[in-house]
Amino acid sequence: MKRRLRIKELAAARGITLISIAMKLGIARSNMSAIASGKRGVSLKVLYKISCMLDCTIDELILPKEYPPVFKNKKAQSLLKVVESQNYDGIDRTWVNRVMLAQQRHYGALRKGM
Repeated sequence: MKRRLRIKELAAARGITLISIAMKLGIARSNMSAIASGKRGVSLKVLYKISCMLDCTIDELILPKEYPPVFKNKKAQSLLKVVESQNYDGIDRTWVNRVMLAQQRHYGALRKGM
């Protein structure tokens, strides 16, 4: 699955155009635009070159600025934020916390329904 990259957003923040990135990479402007919009795939080698030009990591190019909420319920979503803010021992365990909280919410809802 191809996804939209944050190339255009990060380039604009740094005052760089897609055309200048395309010229430095030696590719057509239309190809650069297609890569940025997710209509065309891109290799890690090219992503690395783009990240060097934009002085950012590959993660910043690929990952969204903010993730969509996990729960529709605002109370559950706020509880998730509290759990995620508790970063124990400097270890990022957000994915574990998300799974555990989702499991608790799911099975708690099943028990209430019985």
